[in-house]
Amino acid sequence: MRFSITIDTENEDVALRLLGALKDAGLVQATEAVVDEADVRILPDTRQVLFRGEPVELTRLEFELLLHLCEHPDRVHRRRDLLAAVWGVNDNYSGARTVDVHVRRVRQKLGDAADVIQTVRGVGYLVASSGRVRVERSPNVVQLAERRAG
Repeated sequence: MRFSITIDTENEDVALRLLGALKDAGLVQATEAVVDEADVRILPDTRQVLFRGEPVELTRLEFELLLHLCEHPDRVHRRRDLLAAVWGVNDNYSGARTVDVHVRRVRQKLGDAADVIQTVRGVGYLVASSGRVRVERSPNVVQLAERRAG
């Protein structure tokens, strides 16, 4: 039998103490996290973007656009779909070139990592899962390893 436990708390200290107690009891195997340093790190919970550890100042829409592309990698996003997902615009009258302008601004602000957003000519944009970009969620939600009973 296999199961998993999710600890949802705002208090990271409590979650880490509970995880430690479960490890001490032998209910969870200790694992070492392998940290691979991505060029671009997106921290949605604090709405920060870091390029090689340095903060990148993005507007609200630029941040939402980059986050949406990076949360859905290896997929071509059409301009109209991005307008709907990021801007909330679902009509045929809004200019899809707005997306192009925002992508250009995000690329400028990312500097050497601008090429993480690829243009698919005549269609839209793509972020390939290359390890250069990572979306990091808050560690306040700790998911524990699976365990085999018996």
